[in-house]
Amino acid sequence: MSFRAWREKKLLSQERIAEMSGLSLRTVQRLEAGHRVSYASLRALATAFKIDVDLLERELYAMNQTTDEFVEIPRWVRVFADASRGRWMGAKPLSRRQAHVSEAACIAGGLIVLAVSLALPSGPATMALRLSAAFMLVCGYLTSIGIRVYDAYRLWPDAEISWADWRPVRTIRSTIGFYAFALLLPIAFLSILFWLGR
Repeated sequence: MSFRAWREKKLLSQERIAEMSGLSLRTVQRLEAGHRVSYASLRALATAFKIDVDLLERELYAMNQTTDEFVEIPRWVRVFADASRGRWMGAKPLSRRQAHVSEAACIAGGLIVLAVSLALPSGPATMALRLSAAFMLVCGYLTSIGIRVYDAYRLWPDAEISWADWRPVRTIRSTIGFYAFALLLPIAFLSILFWLGR
């Protein structure tokens, strides 16, 4: 993998890598251009990203071989990745398998709630159940789209995080973000449904 592909997979700019590793921006640019840098510079980079320096050296200098592993990541995908990984809420990113489990849970939950609503007589409770089912099915569909985008741009994290460890780090910003998401998204969805139903 080239240094640029590795950097963009982590969604970092050259300036941010220079700041995190203590290297000059020029050194980071030289590294991205394929030039050799000193072992001390590689060691600083490896320490900043908690990678074995020998593994990093082998990986970076193997980039002289031709490869089509590099994928250009558009800005909208980087914004989508930040939002879906929960960085604004302090959460850790889900693995591909965990995303598929979430997708299946949303779709199965939506179908079960829809089946229950069809068994009940018409009324406000039935309408609320059907709206809930529609919301869960839309969430499952959006999760499915997110999985396809992550597949296309190779954005999945390298290591899987267990469900027990996957919880947000609570800060004021993350708490406000969580409640804004939890309250405003369903309200917006229900408003659109009522507007379309008129």
